[in-house]
Amino acid sequence: MKQVFLSNLIKIKNTSIFRLIFIFPFICVILSLLFSSLGGKEVLSLTAETTVNQWGVIWINVIIAVNSALLNKLELDSNKYSVYLSRNVNLKKVEYARIILVAFLNLIISMILSLILILMGLILPTPSLISICRMLLTILLIWLTTLWQIPFILWLSRKTNLYFAMIINTLSPLIIGTSFSLLDTWYLFPYDWSLKLLEPMTKMRINGIPIGSEYIPDYSMIFVSFFLGITFFILLVELSAISFKRQVK
Repeated sequence: MKQVFLSNLIKIKNTSIFRLIFIFPFICVILSLLFSSLGGKEVLSLTAETTVNQWGVIWINVIIAVNSALLNKLELDSNKYSVYLSRNVNLKKVEYARIILVAFLNLIISMILSLILILMGLILPTPSLISICRMLLTILLIWLTTLWQIPFILWLSRKTNLYFAMIINTLSPLIIGTSFSLLDTWYLFPYDWSLKLLEPMTKMRINGIPIGSEYIPDYSMIFVSFFLGITFFILLVELSAISFKRQVK
């Protein structure tokens, strides 16, 4: 499994996947900074919170979809997974390694975003609603509660195509998730697990509006989101590995 991980890591080094690791965080921060600057100094101080909010609602889902779907397309275009059959390796472990690789890339991207926000905080008075430590913890929680999307998109892009998987993973949380999150049964929709932790962690609603001082954070949503996200991730990893083994054979 380690060899598969390292070989795939080397394989993507000169591809768009590797370049996007640095591009995505900068795009997210720049867009948030542009929108915040239009609202004056008060809104500009919320740039970090706005960035993290948009990261959880839009960008992390886009990143997972792009990295997962492009990895599938890269292998399909190169050898259609035949290299794994020729080496007589455990196909389930191959899928485990692919999932770990995408998770690792997403973690690196999240760390780059965190570093950018820390540096930005040295120049601008942001974050203003929360501490830097709380902001970094939120980014980590977003990464953890969206891990389940990786095996799901790897499977979906194999069964359909690159573009369909990207559209589903981008629009589902943006259109359905933001509406479903208002219901008491939000926990039934997986894309809401990362969305619901944004309110108590960033003190901003999903639409980017700061919550008033009378708001009492419900931290139980964070524990529910974390538990459901990790449990579902473990389940989908196994199902995706079984599916990959059957499809490649």
